[in-house]
Amino acid sequence: MSFPTPLLLLNANIHTLYETQPHAEALAIERATGRILAVGTAQDVRASVGPFAAVETVDLQGQTIIPGLIDAHTHLLSTARDTAEVDLAGSVDAAAAVARVAARAATQPAGTWVRGRHWNQQFWPGRQFPSRALLDAAVPDHPVALWAHSQHVMWVNSLALARAGIDTQTPDPPGGVIGRDDQGALTGILYEMGATDLIDAAWETESDIAETEVAALERILRGMMARGLTGAHTMESGRSLQMMQRLHARGRLPLRVNYYLRVNQLDAARAVGLEAGFGDDWLRLAGIKIFADGALGTRTAAMLQPFAGEPQNYGILTTPADVLEARVQSAVRGGLGVAIHAIGDRAVRVALDGIERAHALGAPTRRFRLEHIQLAASADVARMARLGVIGSVQPFHAVSDRDVADRLWGKRAARSYAYQTLAEAGVRLAFGSDVPIETADPWRILHAAIARTDDATPDRPGWHMAEALSLARALWAYTVGAAWAASDETRLGRLAPGLLGDCLVLPADPFTLPTRELPLITPTAVIIGGQVKSGAL
Repeated sequence: MSFPTPLLLLNANIHTLYETQPHAEALAIERATGRILAVGTAQDVRASVGPFAAVETVDLQGQTIIPGLIDAHTHLLSTARDTAEVDLAGSVDAAAAVARVAARAATQPAGTWVRGRHWNQQFWPGRQFPSRALLDAAVPDHPVALWAHSQHVMWVNSLALARAGIDTQTPDPPGGVIGRDDQGALTGILYEMGATDLIDAAWETESDIAETEVAALERILRGMMARGLTGAHTMESGRSLQMMQRLHARGRLPLRVNYYLRVNQLDAARAVGLEAGFGDDWLRLAGIKIFADGALGTRTAAMLQPFAGEPQNYGILTTPADVLEARVQSAVRGGLGVAIHAIGDRAVRVALDGIERAHALGAPTRRFRLEHIQLAASADVARMARLGVIGSVQPFHAVSDRDVADRLWGKRAARSYAYQTLAEAGVRLAFGSDVPIETADPWRILHAAIARTDDATPDRPGWHMAEALSLARALWAYTVGAAWAASDETRLGRLAPGLLGDCLVLPADPFTLPTRELPLITPTAVIIGGQVKSGAL
C-alpha cells in the first residue's frame, strides 16, 4: 500500500497565529492524515519529514503563508439558488421588480414557481412594502415568492399563498407574521422565518432535489474556496445538509463545512441522538440556530427603544423569551452548540438571559454564540464577555447598512456594529459574510473591518472609525475565532503541529500591504489537508 508523500514548504514568510511560535519559515504537512507535522525553521521542519521515503518539497521564494480562512456565518444553499433565481437588486421601485419577475415567468410553464430575491424597499419611493396585487396583475398563473435583501421578509402573490394554504383565517405562526391590511386582507408580505417557512415548505414539497442544484452548490463552494476560504459554518435546513452529504460522498465537497440546523429540527436531532461533532473532518454537525429577532432594514430587529420616527415600533421578538430559554436549555442538554440570531439590543439582552440561565445547568459542553449583534447595550457587551459568548459578526454589514442604521437608529448608530468595543471587552470575535446577503469575498470583508467603508466606494470616509479593527485582530477572527466558535480550535484556525494542514499561500504579505489593496489579494494556492485545492505551487 502506498501513501501520499508529505508536503514540505520552504523559504516562506509564515504567520502561524500560534502564540508560542507566531512566525516561521517552513511548514510540513503529512498528506496521509492531512495534519501538520512541523512548523518552524527549515532545519527543524526538514527533520520532521526525515522518516518518510519521499517528500514533495516546494521553495516558495519568500511568499507568505497564513492559516486558511473560515467563514463563520453563511447560507450556502441559498447562495447557490441565488444564481438561478430572479435578481431584483437595483430595482428602482416595485413596478420595476415586477417587470423582471414577469419576464422570467414568460419563459416558464404556467403553474411553476417563480422565485427571486434582493428587492429592498428602503431604496424605493416612500420606502413602503409592496403588495400582492402588483404581482397578481402581472403574474397571475405562477406562484411567486420573492425574498427581500435581508431574507427576513418575503413578497408573494395570491397563488403562492394558496399553494401554501394561507388565507385570512390562518393565524400568525410562531416566529412569524402574516401581513394583513386594516380590513384583515392578506397583503402578500410575510415577516420572518415562521411565516416564510410556510411558503418554502410548499415549494420544497413540489420540488425534488435536482442535480443542477447540487452542481450550483459545488460551483459556489469552489468559488469561495478559490478566494481563500477553507471552511464555512452554514445555517440552513436539512435539504441543504442532504446536498452537502451528496457532494461529500462523491469526494467533491470543496471546503470543510460545520452545520447549524434550524431550531425546528432540534427535537428531531435530539431524538436520534445527534450531538455537536458528529461527522468527520469535512462535514460535521455543530449545533442549532435560533432566531431572537428580525432585521434592521425591515424594521423587525427587537429594540429596547423604538425605531427613529416610529414611536410604536420596537421590532419583533420572533422567539418569546421563555421559549428561547427552553430551546437553549434543550440544546445544551442534547450536547449541541447554540447560535442565536440577535440584531437589536433587546434581542441581544433576551438571548443573553436565556444563555445565562442555561449556565446554571452546569458548565455547558458546547459554545454559545450570538449572530450579528448589530446593536448591544454596554452592560450586555460586558455580560457576553463574562459568559464566554462568541460574537459572530459580519463586518460587511457595517459598510452596507450604515445609511439605514443612521436613519433608523439615530444617535444609537454610533455604538452599532461595535467590533472594537466587543473585542476590548474580551468577547471572542468570529468573522463571517452572511452570504448571499453580502459578499463572501474574505478580502473585501477584512477591508471593511479595518477601513469601515466599502472598497467599491474607497473615497467615502470610514464610518465610526473608533470601531475599526487592526488587521491582526480581524485575521484572528477569520481563523482562530471562527474555529473557536464551532469548538474546532484543536483542529483548525492556526498553523501548529497536530492541526489540520489548511493554509493559504499569498503573493504578498497582507500585513505590509496598504489597507486599500487587501481586496485585490488572490491566493497563489489554497491548501486543505496538505492538498493543493486551488491555484498551483
